Amino acid sequence: MNQAGVMPMERHDLIIDFGGVITYSLFERCRDIEQLYRLPEKSLNWTGPFDPLGDEFWQQYLSGQISERDYWYTRCGELGQILLEEITIRKLVTDLRNFKPSVRPEAETLIRQARAQGCRVGLLTNELELFHGPEVYDAFEILDSFDAIVDATHTGILKPEPQAYQLAVESLDTSFESVIFVDDQQKNVDGAIDCGIEAIWLDITDPESGFDDVRRVLKLT
Repeated sequence: MNQAGVMPMERHDLIIDFGGVITYSLFERCRDIEQLYRLPEKSLNWTGPFDPLGDEFWQQYLSGQISERDYWYTRCGELGQILLEEITIRKLVTDLRNFKPSVRPEAETLIRQARAQGCRVGLLTNELELFHGPEVYDAFEILDSFDAIVDATHTGILKPEPQAYQLAVESLDTSFESVIFVDDQQKNVDGAIDCGIEAIWLDITDPESGFDDVRRVLKLT
């Protein structure tokens, strides 16, 4: 309670993932990829969370046999075989963002509302520069909206390792207790919860519900 006898408003800071949360996931953009490279519709069966049982490699990721990076390296290799050229993950995401906008409007709105309410906003990502290259900071204006960015491309510490969340919290000069964390991978959400962070899973099959949950927890108006 402050000197005026009023309970101060509880404030939460926001730490958010990049791919799948800020930007559309590659699963959501399969039809765009086909159009981009002039492939027949439904040439790509990268179903991931949309049909987990129908995606063998996604099953391997979920069971811990391969990493998310390995999943996308494999898919890019398959695409390269179809196109008879080398397709790296960096080339794919660069071609896509030059083809159609990559950032979710809901993410832009969320970050704008959070900052307007006084929240500090941080980015915690496993592959920002690894996948997008150092030019990512020029390519995505939304990155200027973050108070801090922690990228495992440089730290070498991947979510869901506890130290990844620790680095993100320290970068905002905040605490586990005041942070809301948002990610599209359940294991990364679980990792944050294990650290004592309130975390929200953004289901890419229904992203609007996830953004609504974040706004509710942050009491954004």
